[in-house]
Amino acid sequence: MLLPPMMLVGLAVAGMINRPKSPLSFVREKLVSRGIGAISTIAIFMVCVAAFTAYKHDLSGMVTFFADPWLAGVDAAIHFGDPWRWTRSVPVPAPIDRVLYILYSQFWIIQVAMVVLLAAWLERPDARQRYFVALMTMAIVLGLCLRVLGSSAGPIFYDRIFAGSRFVDLMSALKDSNAGPDTLKISDYLYASYTTNRAVVGSGISAMPSFHVAIVTLNALFLWSLNRWVGAAAWAYAAVIMFGSVYFGWHYAVDGYVSILATLLIWRLAGHVRSADPDARRLKAEPASPYR
Repeated sequence: MLLPPMMLVGLAVAGMINRPKSPLSFVREKLVSRGIGAISTIAIFMVCVAAFTAYKHDLSGMVTFFADPWLAGVDAAIHFGDPWRWTRSVPVPAPIDRVLYILYSQFWIIQVAMVVLLAAWLERPDARQRYFVALMTMAIVLGLCLRVLGSSAGPIFYDRIFAGSRFVDLMSALKDSNAGPDTLKISDYLYASYTTNRAVVGSGISAMPSFHVAIVTLNALFLWSLNRWVGAAAWAYAAVIMFGSVYFGWHYAVDGYVSILATLLIWRLAGHVRSADPDARRLKAEPASPYR
């Protein structure tokens, strides 16, 4: 139900970035020239998201969570204590705690959807190709390879998985905060799916690497390449997600560090992929717009 209006919003944003002086002309042209291509791209992306979610859930049952003790130890060693304690030492008023929760949970989905829609409608084939090549590569390298090599549940699940009290203080901090109880409800939902082996919407437990952090890092790189102001806002949002991933206990800090480094490398490599589209080569050869 929300997809058609979101597609139009994505197209409008693409118009403001590509032709800030006449975005409506861009919208009209793209509805004719990119309509089928954009809709196909979005449809394929939605199928891939559904497949990735199912795979993430299945992998949780196939590969045991063996890396948590090591990751927790490394985290504490390089940060001179558990990173979540450092984030929780920052005075965060209850309303800001709630805003952080919304930005980390609900708005993350909106941002990812909007950037994918923007890329699908984008007038620059090379930039569009680079984004989707990087995104698909990340799904394989981070979502499969690194996920298996660093199979872990994260601090919020640690004591339940390993039957200990390593993160009992984190759980208490979450219970006593404004948005913490909602975070714990989500963790209960995911844990129930894991223990019953029942795939549900958004199911699948995984800490290393943080795809949450990786995606917003990719989006920041992509948007920065199009427009510096939009890109700066995207980088600020990526910083919020990195902070939130530790603050809410979903990830070890090293999960985010590995994800950021891997995404930077993949983005750089994706930039060397050359499009066979003659329009892509033509646009690449043209002088860059000051708005890009």
